[in-house]
Amino acid sequence: MLIKEAWAIVGGLSDCTKMPKYSYGLPTNDCKVGSNLRKVSGSVCAKCYAHERGHYQYDNGKQARERRLKSLEDPRWIEAMTTLINHYKMPFRWHDSGDLQSLLHLIMIVEVAKRTPDVQQWLPTKEKRIVKSFLDVFKKFPPNLNVQMSGYMV
Repeated sequence: MLIKEAWAIVGGLSDCTKMPKYSYGLPTNDCKVGSNLRKVSGSVCAKCYAHERGHYQYDNGKQARERRLKSLEDPRWIEAMTTLINHYKMPFRWHDSGDLQSLLHLIMIVEVAKRTPDVQQWLPTKEKRIVKSFLDVFKKFPPNLNVQMSGYMV
């Protein structure tokens, strides 16, 4: 798959300043746990850095995150993400904004990690139920995928 085609399929990548380069950001409005935590004073999501703040408030960024969310439905998504991560060959952060959408979403990320064994990947998440469901069935994550459970409160 060509880089240009992969880029179009996945809806582009986020260009992060706190990571070596790219990430895969999704809309924060679609966070499962985070949407509820946003209403809780003192929670880490109450003042979410990626919810309508800073560079995350611009229309082009919002549209890109919406494209990425929609791209999860494309059957070529795993191949496209694999192509991009293997092409750029630098540490990769899943979700500089947004979070896991479902167990299937996590399974897809794990498949990408398996296909990109030489690239270290970091997946911070608040979706404990999704992670537990995955581990109940598959027992572990690939060694290059660091899944980190994020806290709920500051």
